[in-house]
Amino acid sequence: MKKILATVLSLIACMSASAQSNPGIDMEIKQFEEKKVDSGREYYGDIPARITKVVVSGDNSMTDLLFRNAVEENWNISPFEFCSMEEFDRIKTDTSYYFLMRIDKMHRRTSDPVMEFVCFLKGNGKADKSLSSMPELIALPLFPEDDGNDRVFTYLPAYMNIIQNYIQKIVDGRIYPLGHGNIHLGSLNKSRKNRILFNSSDLAYKAPMQTFERLFRGRAETVTQEEIDRAMKDAAAGTLVSLTVAPPSEGKGSWCYKMLISADTYELYYFKRHRITPKKGPGFLKSDLRRISKLITPEFKAQ
Repeated sequence: MKKILATVLSLIACMSASAQSNPGIDMEIKQFEEKKVDSGREYYGDIPARITKVVVSGDNSMTDLLFRNAVEENWNISPFEFCSMEEFDRIKTDTSYYFLMRIDKMHRRTSDPVMEFVCFLKGNGKADKSLSSMPELIALPLFPEDDGNDRVFTYLPAYMNIIQNYIQKIVDGRIYPLGHGNIHLGSLNKSRKNRILFNSSDLAYKAPMQTFERLFRGRAETVTQEEIDRAMKDAAAGTLVSLTVAPPSEGKGSWCYKMLISADTYELYYFKRHRITPKKGPGFLKSDLRRISKLITPEFKAQ
């Protein structure tokens, strides 16, 4: 009996060590806890063979045009067709269609400021009564309502890649889309000389220069959005860029979304959110910087 117990304990220790050696284990995000959707490769494995209806407003706004362009140049996981809101209303109950669209987040609290997201949805027979009945596989934040900041346009091509990477994992049966489930992020290769470009306005915690240098060992810097735009345009190798999406600082109690995206591969490497409070303004917090520093410095160890 003692030998059996010793063997079991040894196996558990080995499994724990194996998990800790995989940096991808900790590189997951919790997203959108409110909505649980059906899951399984059998249910979503048909995505590559089905038409994705890309819903556009048709108002020729800058957002609409750039959204169209990002889809045309980057969407390849399935055939797609553009459709109007009127057509969407007619066919949203058809389960043979998937939909990519910009939408006010349907599961937000009514007290929250309106936030627009890019969502990937599946048609559902009850959608004529409520859009919340449509399975939502993934949603990425774009901007708050009436926000005049157009910086997110730089990231739209990356958004298309992030969404498709996630969908492919669902199709392959590697992950299952639960509204309160995990979204798996890319694994940082420590052999790459990863560096981070933080937009200075993305930092809620303004670390003293000495502290910032100690955290990132010279592998991160604060820059302007123009420098980030240039890095994205040039597909700067081994470079992560920051993005935050949040209402103005006076939007207390609202969500702030924080992301790091690879400029050369368009992968999502970091995603967290927090409620804005008087002590936690919009942007990366001190805790975020500490967590991120562990991911890119040679001293990184999975927790």
